Amino acid sequence: MKLLRFTAEPADYARTMSWNATSRSNGLRVLLIVFGVMLAAGVVLIATAFVVFEYALDRAFDSDDLGLHPIDETAAAAAMRDRGIAIPDGFDFIEMTELNQFVGADDYAGRFSIDVPFADAVKLLAEANPDFPKLRTAACTDEIVRADFLEAPGFTCGAGTELAVTTRTLDGVDVLADHYHGTPPDTETVLVVHNGGQAELFVLSRGQ
Repeated sequence: MKLLRFTAEPADYARTMSWNATSRSNGLRVLLIVFGVMLAAGVVLIATAFVVFEYALDRAFDSDDLGLHPIDETAAAAAMRDRGIAIPDGFDFIEMTELNQFVGADDYAGRFSIDVPFADAVKLLAEANPDFPKLRTAACTDEIVRADFLEAPGFTCGAGTELAVTTRTLDGVDVLADHYHGTPPDTETVLVVHNGGQAELFVLSRGQ
């Protein structure tokens, strides 16, 4: 028996090869397009991250943001509320500064006045801040007074000065018995001062 062999025509073979080549070319083109899109997206993402990082770095090292800045009465009231320090009615705002830190919470130091006797000012402050330890009578040589208030604007202390001070700590540790000189971080000190005229309230809030 004679076997018959069928072979593809040259034209059919050429068409098949052409189709395969076209398919491979299209597939390669698609891969190149996908790769290009992914590369472009990566470049955009890196550029965006760089811009954000540079902005954050500029903000962090901006000398206009860090350091001491005076704040107005509205900002001072908000800061005192945030730190849990009640300024009793009748105390007039004089000044307050904010010490912006690179990291952590900021410091606040302020001064208020009231036209009442020293004992009345102490009573008003104690009643408005029951979570503070009892105000204690102090002298100009007191550790907290010397460390935190001797250089404060408007503060004077002499032989006839009346002082009452208290410091509130988170853990309740007595600041006079700890090993920290002055008001520790994350702590608030209030000081009533009387030099014969108006009574003044000095406030110091340390950040963390």
